[in-house]
Amino acid sequence: MESNAAFLSNKKFSGKLDDRSEKPKNDELRKTDTSFEKSFAERWKTNRFWLVKGSYYILHTVWMIVMIVGGFIAWLISLLFI
Repeated sequence: MESNAAFLSNKKFSGKLDDRSEKPKNDELRKTDTSFEKSFAERWKTNRFWLVKGSYYILHTVWMIVMIVGGFIAWLISLLFI
């Protein structure tokens, strides 16, 4: 069995020990990582056309009101079963 020092000093392993240690280029990262892409809602929210941006805010407001009313109804129903 070789010792670790002899293993690391081998010609094959001189230089970089791990290929994963180098960072990918921005182009490669954008192809694989989807965190750079804006979501559908984010694109509507920051759109340059006022009709698209306005419809986003109207739909967002309606959705918030529906969620608040639904949460309140669920809270009232939960009080009945205590």
